[in-house]
Amino acid sequence: MKPPPPSHFDYHGVHAVAPHDRAFRVRWSVADGRSTLVRVREHTCMCTYPVYELCSGGGLSFIRQYPFEGLDEMRESPWMRAQVTRELWMRILTGQAW
Repeated sequence: MKPPPPSHFDYHGVHAVAPHDRAFRVRWSVADGRSTLVRVREHTCMCTYPVYELCSGGGLSFIRQYPFEGLDEMRESPWMRAQVTRELWMRILTGQAW
């Protein structure tokens, strides 16, 4: 007998490292609904805040930030080419940006 498939609650995601004192500050802005279709490519674990999502939509990529528990306040990084956004994503995960 096969075990049941894992639930999405079983996957916690990666944890972003706390930003160091010389970390680059991202220009977060309030989400403006620029695209109705957005795909979340990766995300950090929801057990610590802020939570980040690497997203794409409309031919560009961006990062969402949920700074507080409850997820009712959402901020977005500038929309950029996928490669540039991926570099920013890695900087956030490694504590080089916040």
